Amino acid sequence: MAEETGVPGGVPVFVDTTLRDGGQSPGVFFDRPTKMAVVTTLSRIGVREIEVGSPCLGEKEIEDLRVLLSLPVPAELFPWLRPVDEDLDASLKLGFGRVHLSFPTSDIHMAVVRGVSRGETVERAWGSVRRMVSEGCRVSVGLEDASRAEMGFLEDVVMAVREAGGIRVRYCDTVGRHHPLEIAERISLLASFGLPVEVHCHNDLGLATANTVSAFHAGATFLSTTVTGVGERAGNAAMEEVAFALAFSGKGVETGIDFPGLAHISRWLYAAIGRTLSPYRPVVGSRIFHHSSGIHVDGVIKEPANYELFPPELVGLKRKIVVTHQTGRSGIRNVLERMGYRPSQEILDRLVPIVRAEGWKLKGIVPAQTILNHFMAILESGQGTSPARQGS
Repeated sequence: MAEETGVPGGVPVFVDTTLRDGGQSPGVFFDRPTKMAVVTTLSRIGVREIEVGSPCLGEKEIEDLRVLLSLPVPAELFPWLRPVDEDLDASLKLGFGRVHLSFPTSDIHMAVVRGVSRGETVERAWGSVRRMVSEGCRVSVGLEDASRAEMGFLEDVVMAVREAGGIRVRYCDTVGRHHPLEIAERISLLASFGLPVEVHCHNDLGLATANTVSAFHAGATFLSTTVTGVGERAGNAAMEEVAFALAFSGKGVETGIDFPGLAHISRWLYAAIGRTLSPYRPVVGSRIFHHSSGIHVDGVIKEPANYELFPPELVGLKRKIVVTHQTGRSGIRNVLERMGYRPSQEILDRLVPIVRAEGWKLKGIVPAQTILNHFMAILESGQGTSPARQGS
């Protein structure tokens, strides 16, 4: 696959790391059938690269990697590797033609996590990449904790990777410390060092999606994400959020992703790992197209685009008008019309305060049957004109 240049405003390439980084979330376990389903589904919906795991986890993981690599999918599969002979040899033995090597780049990670100096990091990056390139592999390099690294040192690493034949670098906001303006500035500078840039953001401050989108517009063509944002600690940038943010914010970007399919795998994955997806989760939550407040409901009924950025069908959902203490005539009329009635304005004038009182009493949603009961009571009392029944 030809490598993109990283020009701002280009076409994004989604690099999924659900099975690798998502699998590092405490309590998450992907068995082999689930891994196969994730890979085949992501490939089908348009994800072009998938980080499928790491051989450093042992023989069972290695066997899973062998099976995944044999799948007839269009996506390019690759492993995450430490820059050690054990990992490099294992990936070559498995037959991977594309690999990802990860190196610490902040002083704290180099000193504490790996016990290496800046010079040693640059030297090992060049040597490891050179070796794998000589074996016929396409190699990307992860800049671990890049958000806390000095840009001058990152340039040294990038130049070494470039000289050794690497295809791109992955800028990692490992602890989720960035804000969108800051990461945009750093990505723009990093992209000027001569290699395509991938961005990998964590969600510790709730900014992973925003940072990923900002980084894309600053020149990071490759977007490392996970389905539903599953990952270490507070998780990673969520693929569905990033894809929809690119498509529906600003001028809109063509993502190449099948949105209904992405919504489906997002919901399926949460069930597969034993977690409960919030009904109000952005993009894929089951209740994000429920409307209740008066002005809001009236606007949606007249024109959905007034309050909906994209149609619910795009994510396999349906619009629903929910009646509460805040709902006005339009919402209550909608409920009755769905049950086959056409209430007059006079009846609605009498019905609205009654239904709102029910909402206050119930402290929540007023059931359709309760609305109908009050509606019929008004009719039976002779306080309103008789409505026409739809279809009569």
